[in-house]
Amino acid sequence: MNLKLDRFVESYEGEEFDVTVVGGGITGAALAYEAASRGYTVALVEKKDFGGATSAATGKLIHGGLRYLKQFEIGLVREALKERRILSNIAPNLVYPYPMVLPKPGLVARLGLFVYDLLSFDSKWTWDESKQIPNHKYYKRKTLLEKNLGDFEDAAYFYDAICLSPERLTLSFLKSAAAYGAKLSNYTVVEDLLWQDQKVVGLRVRDAITSKEHQIRSKVTINASGPWTHEILSKSPKTEQPMPKKRSEGIYIITKKLTNIMTLYVGSKGHFSFAPWRGHSMIGPTEKSYFGKVEDWKLTKESISELIDYINETSHIKEKLSVDDVVFAYGGLRPLVESSDDTYSASRRSELYDHSRDGVEGLITAAGGKYTTSRHFAESILKRIQKKLHKKSTPNISAKQYLYASQIPNVEIFIQGAQKQNTDFSEKTIDYLIRHYGLHYEIILELARKNKNLAAVLNPDGEILAEVVYAIRYEMAKSLSDVFLRRTGLGTLGILSDEIMKAIIDTASTEWNWSGETKKKETETIYKTLKLPV
Repeated sequence: MNLKLDRFVESYEGEEFDVTVVGGGITGAALAYEAASRGYTVALVEKKDFGGATSAATGKLIHGGLRYLKQFEIGLVREALKERRILSNIAPNLVYPYPMVLPKPGLVARLGLFVYDLLSFDSKWTWDESKQIPNHKYYKRKTLLEKNLGDFEDAAYFYDAICLSPERLTLSFLKSAAAYGAKLSNYTVVEDLLWQDQKVVGLRVRDAITSKEHQIRSKVTINASGPWTHEILSKSPKTEQPMPKKRSEGIYIITKKLTNIMTLYVGSKGHFSFAPWRGHSMIGPTEKSYFGKVEDWKLTKESISELIDYINETSHIKEKLSVDDVVFAYGGLRPLVESSDDTYSASRRSELYDHSRDGVEGLITAAGGKYTTSRHFAESILKRIQKKLHKKSTPNISAKQYLYASQIPNVEIFIQGAQKQNTDFSEKTIDYLIRHYGLHYEIILELARKNKNLAAVLNPDGEILAEVVYAIRYEMAKSLSDVFLRRTGLGTLGILSDEIMKAIIDTASTEWNWSGETKKKETETIYKTLKLPV
């Protein structure tokens, strides 16, 4: 089990694929796995890095979407609750039950939680008993204080699930796809669609690293590019743009730790939460309409300040927050499948658009959806693909077997055993590596044993320098941002000490054999990326 991801465009020789996927976020990754595991030949291209943009702009929850019950989207909530269980089964090292409180729940909220419990009737059908999720409870102030759940008059106490690293879950789907033969390539830009009369027969792409162009031919092309959906469709006058162009901007901030348990608040502009995360609090999301170009969007000081003001108005925390309390912030754009003035209430359902209804064959657009339901969405997309390919597929397995390197029946017992067997590393390091890398933790430990410098601990979570080398050699990382934000957790709490930053950058630079000029440019870029906007 020593899979090494390689960019297929670097050695591409013109083979035709059954399916080509545009977009390396969670939707594209799940689809690549679904299609490859069913026996189809698959290529996936991503213009930047895997798991960035929308897929990285999450609150890390794997949830049913309690608030969608207000819009009577019963089917969406049931689907999401089922997928919550499936993800905790197939990615047990990454997905865990996560408790939270909803202060002062009204009658509607309490009724909603009752329905939520009913819809999650299968929440105890887990492969690992520790992943079972109980029904909600309602507590008064005395009990809340006794259980250290917050100082509220009353509150609902319930569970959803959390993904420790959505970026690594996306990688797990991609690795699972590659294990079944899928060809993957990040930093590969779609320049145009390839046409044969009124049929899309592939893509013209440009390798953003070498600038070399390729024509990738396929029987079916899937546009799963998230916020870039319309940019792909607008590359040809033959392709109509049937879906809304509006996107929802969502940001999160990381501050000092403010609560011991995830706490939800609902205000006039929507909901947000305080979630304990890595010794800090993760607060968000925002919901704000965005109509501009995707490439022009950026996180701003103004958007952070707006969120802080809303938090101070709505949450009634004892100590008001300020911009100075923010150690890191991140965000992105979410594509929507309906035109609504209220992005908070807009549906998060997924939507398929088969362009054959416009007389264009060979192209399907997959838009919208929730992170939690991405695997199920991939199943739906595949059914549409099957009708076009007329090629027999193998049985569905994506809900029935572990993702790549996640074959761990009981994570807690496995970690305890690994800690006893690897006493040359701290218990925190073993714990972190297993939860984030699954069975591949052993490869990282071996790298550190061969080069003692790579055993250096970089943060309180126990991350070590060997992860940087692993990301570059095995996981297709091509920039410092890839390493800091989408392969490891090294950058997700902001800029580290100068000494640690230098150690990471020097290690990566040596591994990539960078020139002095390239190293300087990349260093400037990563500091700018991790620094809060001013």
